Amino acid sequence: MRAPPDVDAVFAVLRAADPDVMERDELAELTSSIAVLKAWCDAVQVRATRRIGQLAAQGRAEAAKDLLAAHGRQSGKEARDADERERVCTSLPNFEDALGAGSVSAGHVDAIAHATRNLDGSALAEFNSLADDLLRDAERCSVDVFERNCKDLATFVKTSQPGASDTDELEAQRKSSCVKRWTDKQSGMRMTLLKLDPVRDAIWWAGVKRAKAQLQRRPGGDKLDWEQLLVDAVVHADQPGSDGGGRVVTQLHVLIDHDTLVAGLHANSVSELSDGTPLPVSVVRQMACEAEIIPIVLNGAGQALDVGRSQRLATEAQRQALRAMYSTCAIPGCATPFDDCHIHHVDHFEDGGDTNLGRMLPLCILGGCHTRVHEGGWQLDMDATNRGITITRPDGVVHYHGPSINRAPNGITPTTTAA
Repeated sequence: MRAPPDVDAVFAVLRAADPDVMERDELAELTSSIAVLKAWCDAVQVRATRRIGQLAAQGRAEAAKDLLAAHGRQSGKEARDADERERVCTSLPNFEDALGAGSVSAGHVDAIAHATRNLDGSALAEFNSLADDLLRDAERCSVDVFERNCKDLATFVKTSQPGASDTDELEAQRKSSCVKRWTDKQSGMRMTLLKLDPVRDAIWWAGVKRAKAQLQRRPGGDKLDWEQLLVDAVVHADQPGSDGGGRVVTQLHVLIDHDTLVAGLHANSVSELSDGTPLPVSVVRQMACEAEIIPIVLNGAGQALDVGRSQRLATEAQRQALRAMYSTCAIPGCATPFDDCHIHHVDHFEDGGDTNLGRMLPLCILGGCHTRVHEGGWQLDMDATNRGITITRPDGVVHYHGPSINRAPNGITPTTTAA
C-alpha cells in the first residue's frame, strides 16, 4: 500500500503560495501539490460514496449520485462519475490506494470506468485481473493516453470471450445511426442531427475535409472564417469528384498491424481509424478486399521509413507515413488530431531546409503549437534517426526531451486503405 501524502504539509504550502509572482518552475511545483491534494480529496470522496451506498441499501440515505448532486455542489454528470469511480476503486483497490497517495488522478480512474462500462461479468473480471499492469501504465501516462489504452484493452478482452464477435458493437451502432431534420421555431434555422457509426462517420468526414481543402485552394480561401468554411465544406461534401465519371472518391485511412490482419487480435493489436477510433478486424479485412492498399513499413522503433522527398509541401506519401506514426500533434500532451495539423519542417524551408520525412512532424494550428514554434520563440529540434525531439522554451530552459512518435508500438506494420 502506498503511503498517503502529508496533507497538512501540502495544504500549508498551498495556503502560503502566491501564484501571481511565481516563475514557471515554481508554478510547476505548485501545480503538482494541487494535483496531490485533489487526488487525496477524490480518494476520500470514494470512501464517502461507498458509505452512502451502504446506508442507501439500508434505507437510511438516498442514492449516492443524488446526495452528491444535492450536497456536493456537483452536476448530475459529476455525481454519476463519482459513483462510477467508487465502483472502479472497489474492484481495483490498488487504484484507490494510488489515488489517495496522489500517484494517479481521478481522471485515470474515470478512464477505467468509461472503458469497462459495457463489459459483461467475465470480460470485466479478465480486465480487472490486469490491475497491476494497469496501475503501472496509469502512473507513467497522461489521462488521455491511459484512456486510449484502457479502451484498446477493453476491446481486446471483449472480443476474446468465447462466442464474442468484434462486429457486434459496430453493428449495433449502425442500427442506431439516423438522420433527423427540423426547423427551429425561434430562429427559423434548419437543424440537422446526424448520428453515424464510426466507419460511415469517417467516410463522411473524409468527404467534408476534401471539400474544405478544395474551398481553401480557391482565391481568397485561406482567409475564410473557420466556422463558415466548415459549414460550406459540409454543404459541398457530396459534390462529384474529378475522376471523370462523376464518382466521389473518398480516402479512408485505416491502420492495422500485419499479424492482426492475418491472424486476428492479439495483446498489442492496432486496428483503428487515423483518429484512433477502434475498428473490428473483420470490417478492415472486408475493406482490404475492395480497396487500394498502400503499405507503410515501420522499423523496430515504430518509425516509418523514408518514402520520398519533394518540393515545399509534404507529399501525400509523406503525410501517410507521418499519419502512421502520429495520431495527434507531435507535441507531448497535445490531443489535436493529426488531420487538423500542419506538417512542420524542423529545418524551416525558408532557411534552406529540405522537405525530408526525417525532419518533418505534425504540429497543430488551432492549439497553438505551430505558432509557438514559428513565432513564439520556442525551439524544436528532432533526431532524424529515432525521431526524438527536444523542445526549448524562449528563456532557454528545456521543456521536453524524449520520443515524439505517439501511435505505433514497436514492430507493427500499419496499412493505409482507400475506400
